[in-house]
Amino acid sequence: MKRIIPAIAMLIPLCMAIPAQAQNSENTRSNPQTAQAPPTAQQVLAACVANKAETLPIPFTDVSPDHWAFKAVMTMYYCGAFRQATPPALIERLTNVRSEDNAQSEN
Repeated sequence: MKRIIPAIAMLIPLCMAIPAQAQNSENTRSNPQTAQAPPTAQQVLAACVANKAETLPIPFTDVSPDHWAFKAVMTMYYCGAFRQATPPALIERLTNVRSEDNAQSEN
């Protein structure tokens, strides 16, 4: 018991001096896609219909493009939780947004 207390007393400052690293931030910070403008409704719709959501701008920094779940995360973010099919509600919503954008540009 007498040896354990001094050992613990020596380890505590060492543990506090070493910072914790939750993720490898090199890949996520150097990604040039994170600074891109948000995609248009037409781009999102086309990517979701073609099952290519991973080609859209990356809206987050915690999953890098080389991560195994990247495509699934991008598909969930842009297209929703549908397997290999674009949900009709998304198509309708994005088509309405596109129609509203066209009407505003004509005015």
